[in-house]
Amino acid sequence: MREDMNKYNTSMNRIPAQRTEGEFSKSAGATAKTVGGMVWKAVKTLFWVGAISGVLVFLSVLSFVLSFRNVEPPNISAMKLNYSSFIYLDDENGQSTEYMPLYSNENRVWVYLNEIPQYMKTAQIAIEDHRFSEHKGVDWKGTLGAVYKLFTHTGGGGGSTLTQQLIKNITKENQVSILRKVKEIFTALNLEGGYTAADGTKRVGYSKEEILEAYLNVVNYGGQCQGVEAAANYYFDKSIGECSLAQCALIAGITQNPYQFNPMIFPEDSKDRARVVLKRMIDLSEEGELVSELSTPITRSEYNDALAELETMDFIGAEQEDTSAANEEAQDQEKWNWYIDVMFEDIVQDLMAKGYSYDVAESMMYNAGLEIHSAMDLKLQTDIENYFLTNQEMLPEDQAIKLGFFMMDPYTGKVMAVVGDRGERKGTRLGNNVTGAGGTSRQSGSAIKPLSPYIVGLDEGKINFGTVLKDEPIPNYFGEGDPEEGPQNFDRKYTGTMNVDKAIEVSQNAPAAWLAKDLTPETCYDWLVNKLHFTTLTEEDSHNIGMSLGGQQYGVTVRDMVAGYQIFANGGIYHKPITYYYVKDHEGNVILDNRPEVNPGERVISEENATIMNKLLHGPIYNPNGTAVGWMADIDTEIIGKTGTTDDGYDLWFIGATPFCVAGIWNGYELPDVLEDSGTAKDTWKAVIEHLLENYDWSGKSWVISDNVVERRFCRDSGKLAGKNCFDTATGWYDQEKVPGTCNGGTDHISGKNTMSPSPSPSPSPSPSPSPSPSPSVSPSPSIEPSQDPTISPGPSDEPTPVPPPGPIDSPTPSPSDLPTLPPDEPTPPPESGSDIPPFDIWGPVG
Repeated sequence: MREDMNKYNTSMNRIPAQRTEGEFSKSAGATAKTVGGMVWKAVKTLFWVGAISGVLVFLSVLSFVLSFRNVEPPNISAMKLNYSSFIYLDDENGQSTEYMPLYSNENRVWVYLNEIPQYMKTAQIAIEDHRFSEHKGVDWKGTLGAVYKLFTHTGGGGGSTLTQQLIKNITKENQVSILRKVKEIFTALNLEGGYTAADGTKRVGYSKEEILEAYLNVVNYGGQCQGVEAAANYYFDKSIGECSLAQCALIAGITQNPYQFNPMIFPEDSKDRARVVLKRMIDLSEEGELVSELSTPITRSEYNDALAELETMDFIGAEQEDTSAANEEAQDQEKWNWYIDVMFEDIVQDLMAKGYSYDVAESMMYNAGLEIHSAMDLKLQTDIENYFLTNQEMLPEDQAIKLGFFMMDPYTGKVMAVVGDRGERKGTRLGNNVTGAGGTSRQSGSAIKPLSPYIVGLDEGKINFGTVLKDEPIPNYFGEGDPEEGPQNFDRKYTGTMNVDKAIEVSQNAPAAWLAKDLTPETCYDWLVNKLHFTTLTEEDSHNIGMSLGGQQYGVTVRDMVAGYQIFANGGIYHKPITYYYVKDHEGNVILDNRPEVNPGERVISEENATIMNKLLHGPIYNPNGTAVGWMADIDTEIIGKTGTTDDGYDLWFIGATPFCVAGIWNGYELPDVLEDSGTAKDTWKAVIEHLLENYDWSGKSWVISDNVVERRFCRDSGKLAGKNCFDTATGWYDQEKVPGTCNGGTDHISGKNTMSPSPSPSPSPSPSPSPSPSPSVSPSPSIEPSQDPTISPGPSDEPTPVPPPGPIDSPTPSPSDLPTLPPDEPTPPPESGSDIPPFDIWGPVG
């Protein structure tokens, strides 16, 4: 036993023999070698990872930089033209008929290089780019010098050639960024050396003489003086050809800072700057640097005479003629309608997208001899404008209430008609309430909801036709700690839950807000801006749930709203609204092109989801609590659409579609104020559509409806397909690949209602939960009254925008006696249209 215990006594266990000094040295050496190998391997790994990463980054940057190598430079030849542009009308067969000219501005001043004195050319080259005749658009020596100064903090700026400065003045791109500088460098190289156009055509560059001439005519020389001729006229009351060396030096010096060196504001500063220019000219002359045909040396005597002249130089400040009024009078104002207004601005914006500044693009419209092929249907546009002028009964009684009407073809993107405001036109290029150009953009109210959040929810798979959404306040909707509930519904009440179709039908705010919150405001914003190309939304909107309920910071335009709704008529394709087919320059080259083969449209949602939203948008039109049921249901064609009302009833909208068009209208005061009649937008929209139906043949037009969308009954309490124990049911439409499961009639009921077996009564029974307000009778006879959805409180035609602070309750829906009287077992058939849309169940829950 003692022996057995001893084996647990550690003090008696054998201790291993100690290593000898040699053995220890060998072990330490091996360990050091192993560690050293590991470190070396790690260093090599890090080196190769860094090297490979560096190469990949370098190649990526190089690829990005080289992507600009064929950037298209501006057409400076078009800028000196003084030819009228012409507008042509193209019919469906592509035949063109001349419609009207855009008369050139005869007061525009452009001087050719041979009319500009050598002093002026030399002064400008000497002070801005003395190696102008030597480089190919970019002075690499000057550029590297500017970079060196920047990094050594010994100065900055400089390095830009006259060619680069010309590009900046044409494009007005002055932001400080590497991207802009890289683009500017390639643009300058291509402007002088030529480039390969997108169609593969080799384009020849411009000569030094052409570039210098353009520079001296385009650059700002203080105030409203664009070009040296305007500057000479204003400051000295003479032509540039008559200016002395001192006067040319003063004009040349202004370009560095057109405000600081404006002689009418800071005369002594401008003279000091002129002395700098003269000193630069004499230094380069004596160094032998000014030896090209474009820059001539000056003598010491000329230099001294110019300095003496500066001492006594006065500035005239001659009156500058405003050419805009004369230019407007020159146009054919009888032919210049709302459509031409919008088309003009569309072309200007598209030219700006090509790199021109607004001023240059506008000048090209009048002076560059463009050939513009308009998409306008003259008969239709004239008819619609006259209809708005002669049918005052369809417009608000108060003449101060403004409007904007926009109509387009959802299948091609062609703009069909535009009315920018009420009343007779007086002038050209008027402010209009359709595009926001010189007019207004306003908050959309609930008209935005189908575009966001509902179609986004469908696209993201968050909802289907009958999904049950929360209808209750969102915590902290008005800000952290604010006790006020929000967003408010039209009746200041919440029902707990509501199906998607009903929420759209009655324009309930809270369900849409919960959906927008689930999707995130950023997702909704991204959809509107990048998919539907909304133009007025801001970064602040991207963080605001209220944006998707109608509370945008700066509002939206009628044009953007109508263009968005087209996707519900054409099966999910977004077409840019086009007012012109293509534009040719003076030499016959197509410079802008909107023809279908070039811009076929972009699919933004599936045909199935577009069809489902099309069905959902029947609700506001045909269902008994729909916000437009008292207006649109009797139009002799099928209608989809949505109303919109903003805070305090300041703005009224209706955006809708027929099988032949999608159209929208806005009403409001110039300075926001309450609109007493909430039906004005719907009255006008209906009158216009009925006029079009009576006077035009729209046969053959039909919505794009997916064959993959199927009709099913669904349970209102669960949002799933109706099961045998579900008795509060309605008709919905679903992508046949995404049909929801079947409701079990019990635990699936999200709302917690109707979990018991249905009553044996053969008549339709409402839900056991009490209705927040009495259900209206659709028919005068109580014996045939259909079941009213107990979660819907009938009444208001629309809702206020749920953005702080909440607005008042909107005006009520027409009384039940105004609604169609139909037996409860027959769904309301939509109007005949030739479409294959099944009859829409206006009664909602059916027993």
